Amino acid sequence: MGSHGDPEFWVQNNGPGLTEAQYDKVFREFERFDGAKSQEGQGLGLSIVRRIVEKLDGKVGLESAPGQGSRFYFTLKAESGLRRCDEASVALPG
Repeated sequence: MGSHGDPEFWVQNNGPGLTEAQYDKVFREFERFDGAKSQEGQGLGLSIVRRIVEKLDGKVGLESAPGQGSRFYFTLKAESGLRRCDEASVALPG
């Protein structure tokens, strides 16, 4: 759980990791780093996640270090309309 019991969602990978200089860029539109340029995608995924989460009054972030992979996460306010589910699934409002 995030701060004050807010739900936290995260994805962790075993990729090359990111430097602190890349932290500010990773959530920008069309931003791709050297290793990712050979793979499919337009560099929009994390920027879209950030925009949606911030519209829901949540926060996005990452923890990473070169050679150690990355952990991307977001938190949502507990009163955002999400209801508690088992850990394998999340029910969205609507």
